[in-house]
Amino acid sequence: MTALVRTFPPPPPEFAEQFADGGWRRVERIYGARTDLIRKWIALTGAVCRHPRTRGRERGRKAA
Repeated sequence: MTALVRTFPPPPPEFAEQFADGGWRRVERIYGARTDLIRKWIALTGAVCRHPRTRGRERGRKAA
């Protein structure tokens, strides 16, 4: 039996910058990529969002 091997495209050159500026939703919109692919790209590029969501915050409103 042959093992299933999945290949995935390399991250776009500007991926880390786009992720830093707009986070998950931005890169999801721009690239139309699946969750597993975005996670791999984050791991490969070391991308970090500059504005991470934190607990207690929803849609830009602070918790009371």
